[in-house]
Amino acid sequence: MIHHISLAVAQPLVVAQVLARFWQSEALPFPMYNNSFVVFCGEESGSCIEIYPEATRLAPSTPELPALVADQSPPGGAFHAAISVPVSAEAIQAICQAANWFCQVGPRGNFFHVVEVWVENHTLLELLTPEMTAEYVAFANQRNWKAIFESPSVQS
Repeated sequence: MIHHISLAVAQPLVVAQVLARFWQSEALPFPMYNNSFVVFCGEESGSCIEIYPEATRLAPSTPELPALVADQSPPGGAFHAAISVPVSAEAIQAICQAANWFCQVGPRGNFFHVVEVWVENHTLLELLTPEMTAEYVAFANQRNWKAIFESPSVQS
């Protein structure tokens, strides 16, 4: 289980407020770092998304709290996350439209569907409605993966 992820964005408070709408939650301060916020993805799961200013990156530091360092790297990259939400695809699309974020609903092969949400139009979150979550959970396991893709285990 993934308990939390972090995103670096241009407008941390705005992004936190928009993300909070997907989980019918709220944006809260993340006082460990300046201008940072946290959004819990449901009261019981403990899962959350931490939102940092875009010019920061985590770096090794003390065990208590990784250091945030300035970095001029462009946003984007291979990072993305698939996350369940309690709202409909239509609600997600309306929230994205209000935030001016690119959003589209689509299949991932013939296996499951997602709503692609591009946070600030550069970082991908694949949001799964309750129906999409059921599709994903039915598909995403080792047995199915190996059967569908005829994949043997990779041993080191």
